[in-house]
Amino acid sequence: MTCATITECVDEHASRQPDRIALVAPDGCTRTYAELSRTVRSLARSLSRLGAEPGDRIAAIVDDGIEYVELYLAAARVGAIIVPINTRLTPTEAAVLVADCTPRVIVWSADHLAVVNGLPAPDAETVVIGDVPDAAPPGTNAFDTLVHQGDTLPDVAVAVNGDDPFIIGYTSGTTGRPKGAVMTHRSVAAIAESNTRAYRLPERSVCALTGSMSFVATVPAHVLTHLRLGGTVVILGRWSVPQLVDAVERHRVTFTYIPSPLIEEFAAAAAAAPARIASLCSVLHSASKAGPDKLRTLYAVLGDTLIEGLGMTENSGGLVTATRPGDFEPTSPAADPFASVGRSVEGTAIKVVDENGVELPRDGTSVGEIVVRSPALMRGYWNMPEATAAALVGGWYYTGDLGSIDAAGFVYVSDRRTDLIVSGGMNVYPSEVETTIANHPSVAECAVIGAPHPRWGQSVVAVVALHPDAHLTLDELQDHCRRTLASYKKPTRLEIVESLPRTTSMKIRRNVVRDLVLDA
Repeated sequence: MTCATITECVDEHASRQPDRIALVAPDGCTRTYAELSRTVRSLARSLSRLGAEPGDRIAAIVDDGIEYVELYLAAARVGAIIVPINTRLTPTEAAVLVADCTPRVIVWSADHLAVVNGLPAPDAETVVIGDVPDAAPPGTNAFDTLVHQGDTLPDVAVAVNGDDPFIIGYTSGTTGRPKGAVMTHRSVAAIAESNTRAYRLPERSVCALTGSMSFVATVPAHVLTHLRLGGTVVILGRWSVPQLVDAVERHRVTFTYIPSPLIEEFAAAAAAAPARIASLCSVLHSASKAGPDKLRTLYAVLGDTLIEGLGMTENSGGLVTATRPGDFEPTSPAADPFASVGRSVEGTAIKVVDENGVELPRDGTSVGEIVVRSPALMRGYWNMPEATAAALVGGWYYTGDLGSIDAAGFVYVSDRRTDLIVSGGMNVYPSEVETTIANHPSVAECAVIGAPHPRWGQSVVAVVALHPDAHLTLDELQDHCRRTLASYKKPTRLEIVESLPRTTSMKIRRNVVRDLVLDA
C-alpha cells in the first residue's frame, strides 16, 4: 500500500478490513482499524479545538498503551508535531526538552504528575490519560473526555505535506545538549516501507512490542511500520521473557525485538519450548551492542529468523543496516558475521570516510566515520542550524560512529559515537552525568566512561579526582546523581584518582581514562 502519511494508511485499512485488530493493549483491550480511525478523528477534532495547529508541538509523557498510538495519529491528522519524552526522565531532564520544543499541548499519563507540574510551559494545554488528579495543572482535560467530545465536533481538514515535520525525537551527542531530530511525514513513511523489507514482515504481520513507546525509535520503527502494513501490534508494556513467550504463542506473533540484556534468557526459553515461538518469522536485535558469543547463542536457537541491524534516531528511528538470510551461515561472505551489523538496507547507501570526508577502502580494517544516505533521514535538528549543517553534508548524514566495511559490504561498528555510553539500549551522555557529579562538594574534576558489562552492554563508570581531604563513596555518589538523573544514568562504579590526564590544550584525554578503567 502506498500512502503519503501513516494516517492515510490507517484510514484505508479501516475501509478495507474494518474488523481487523490493529492494537492490543497490555490489559488485553483491543482496537480494530475502524475503531482506531474513528477515535483518531475524534481526538484530532478536540486537539484542534484546544488550539493545536499545523506546526505546533504536542509533548507526550505517556506510558505504553493504545492511547499513545492514537495521540501520534491524531497529531499527524491536525498537522501538529509529536514530541515523545522518555517517561524515565526526571523533572529536571524533561524540563530541558519542553523548554526547547515549547509545546502547545502536553499529554501525560496520571503517574507522571510530578514531572508535569515541574515543566516550564505555563501556557500549554494539558491532557491526562486517566482520572484528572486533584493537583493537576488548572484546566487539565481528560483524554477520554476529549475523544468523546470530539465525536460531535466538525471534522479537521488539514492538508499535510510529506515534508512537514511529524516527530521531534530528542537525541544527543557527547556534548550532552539535547538535539531534536525532526522526522517528516515522508521520512516516517519511508522508514515504515524500508523496515517492512528489512524486518522481512509478512502480510498482516503481528508484532509483540517489547520497546518502551516513550523511546524515540519505538513508534516509528515498529508500531507505525505495522500499521502501514495492516498488521497488529501487541503492546506488552512492562514484560518478562515468560510473558513475551506467552504473547508470541497466544497472538501468533510474527515479529519481535530482543534487547541485549535479555538475549541469553530469551534464547534459553526459546530452546526449551520451540513450538511456542514457531510463528516468529523474524526477531530483531539492535540498539545496544551485544557480544558475538551472545549472538551465536541466539542464532543457535533462532537460525535465520535472527536479524542484527544498526538503527538511529536520525534515520527516523529505523535501520540503515541489517543481516539477511544466510548471513550467519559458515559460508557467509562476511569476514565475521557475528561482529557485524549487516549490510545496508535496500534504498540506503553507507560508507566510511576519513577526517577529510574521503571514502575509505572496503577492506574490513580501515576505520572511519560511518556516513549514511537514506530517504528516511531527518530534516535536521530542531532550532539547531549549526548542528544540522555539521551532521547533514551533501545529502549524507555523518553519524559520529566509527567503523569499517568489508569487501562484501558488511558493516562493523567499532565505537558508538566514541564517548556515548549505551547501557541496556539506553543512551547515556557522559557530559550530562559529569555535570551532575561535578556539583558534588567533594569532587574537583571528573570524567565518565562506559565499561563493558555482561548484561547491559555497557555500564557507567565515574573517574573522579577529589578536593583535598575530601571523601566519596559509590553509594554517596549514586544518591547525589539520583536527584537529577534517571536511574539508568547513575554510575555503577567509582574510580578515584589524584588527577585526570589532560592534553596540552587542557582537554581530558578520554582514551587514557578509558584505558585506566578497562585495566582496573
